[in-house]
Amino acid sequence: MKLTVKFGKRLKELRKKAGLSQQQLAELVGMESLNNISKLETGEQLPKKENLEKLCVALNVEAKDLFDFGHIKTKEELLSDIINNLEKFSLKDLQYFKKTIDAYIETK
Repeated sequence: MKLTVKFGKRLKELRKKAGLSQQQLAELVGMESLNNISKLETGEQLPKKENLEKLCVALNVEAKDLFDFGHIKTKEELLSDIINNLEKFSLKDLQYFKKTIDAYIETK
């Protein structure tokens, strides 16, 4: 996943956590339109350096928090991580996990 996309997903996550709409964040940062926030969140562009600090203030986070997106992964990355972790378990554990997954699927 591209850096711009990861940044965008993280920005959206932090904005929602702060309880702000795109319009509200755009106003707090002093951007002319919410289209600018939309472009950031969809990964079309990264923020200008002068807006990074404004984003931090508006979201009440440190700059490093904007780039903390190690938990944001693609479906393929998640599946790979899950498979790698499952390989460490015993057959009995895997049978339990299978039953749990089946029960989850039934409730969907």
